[in-house]
Amino acid sequence: MNAPPFPPELILYYSPKACSLAPHIVLEESGLPYATRSVNIRTGEHLRPEYLQLNPSGTVPALSIDGQILTESQALLSYLADLVPERELLPRPGTLARARAHEWMNFISSSLHAAYRSVFRPQSYGGDHPEVVEAVRAQGHERLARALQTVERRLGDTPYALGDAFSAVDAYLFVFYLWSFDERLSGEMPPRPRYRALAQRVWQRGAVRRVVARERGVRAYDLPAEMAGADAPLVDLA
Repeated sequence: MNAPPFPPELILYYSPKACSLAPHIVLEESGLPYATRSVNIRTGEHLRPEYLQLNPSGTVPALSIDGQILTESQALLSYLADLVPERELLPRPGTLARARAHEWMNFISSSLHAAYRSVFRPQSYGGDHPEVVEAVRAQGHERLARALQTVERRLGDTPYALGDAFSAVDAYLFVFYLWSFDERLSGEMPPRPRYRALAQRVWQRGAVRRVVARERGVRAYDLPAEMAGADAPLVDLA
C-alpha cells in the first residue's frame, strides 16, 4: 500500500484572535506549505451553510488535510507537531514530556478557555434568562482568576511551558494571554509576571509576528502595550 503524499494539502479555517491562532502559529512554525481561510465568528460566518457543510460543528479551528476535516485545537496542534518531528514543536510520543504537554493543553481547553467563555458568551450557559446570564458571567470572572493563577504557578521558573524550548503549548498559552486584555473583562486580573514573560518571548518569534499581522489584516484587534511596537528582535526556527 502506497504511503500518502507528503506533505499533505493543508488548509486552516480560522477566525482572527480566536483559539485558532494557536494552530495558525504552529503551521507557520512548521515550515510546511499551507493555505488559510478566514471564518469570522464575530460576524457569524461560522454559521453560514457553506461552512456548516464543510464543518457541521460550526467551530474554528478546522484543518482540511487532503480534503478531510480535523477539528479541536489540541488535535490540530498534536497532528501538526507530529508532521514535523524535527522541529520539536512537541515532545515525542510515549514520553512523560509528551504527557506533560497534553496535561497543559487539556487544562487550557477545559479550564482556561471555558472560564473565558463564561465571561464572553455567558448566554451559552445561561440561555435567555438575564439573571442567570449575569450569575454565569460573575462566576466566570472568578473561575478565570483561578485559572490564570494556576497558569502562573505551573509555569515555574523555566523560560517556556515545557522547559527551555518553545513548543506548541506556548503558542496555545499565547492566545489566552492576549484574551486577558479583552475589553469585555471587568475588574483587576491577578498578577501574572511569569505568564507575561512567556508571552513576550513568544512574541519575539518571527512566525508569531507574521501570523498576528496576517490576522489583523483580516480583522484589526488591539495588542497589549508591550506588544504594540515592533522593536524586539525576531527569532525563526532554523
